[in-house]
Amino acid sequence: MSRRKPMSIQSASLLSAIALFTTLSLGCSESPSVGTVAGTVSLNGKPYDDAAVMFLDSTTGQAAGTDIQAGGEFSLKDPIPTGTYSVYLAPKTVPMTEGSPEAVKIDEAVPEKYWNEATTDVQAVVNEGENSVTIELMKS
Repeated sequence: MSRRKPMSIQSASLLSAIALFTTLSLGCSESPSVGTVAGTVSLNGKPYDDAAVMFLDSTTGQAAGTDIQAGGEFSLKDPIPTGTYSVYLAPKTVPMTEGSPEAVKIDEAVPEKYWNEATTDVQAVVNEGENSVTIELMKS
């Protein structure tokens, strides 16, 4: 029967360091690629600004949105992961004031399908880097 030699402290430290490095490198994944998004929204060819524009990636659940500004322009505050997003409208953000909350209003001049992520037919592909998106809404 042979006896094993005890492991030296240096060898044990080296093995521990290798194990730690391997664990850390396997546990770290690359950050997803992201893109910034800005653009315009129009309704029947005219700038539209009476809503917020929302982006939803139904495969990841990633969502972002912002109020549409005068002239139909918008810019998402933060970059979002690359991918294909359903684009739909939501009521503009209304600041809370004292008293009872104000009722949410949806512009009935815009077809109903654009107010729901499940029924919108507008898609936007977000690539890495800067993305300029033109959203054209059409009344039937």
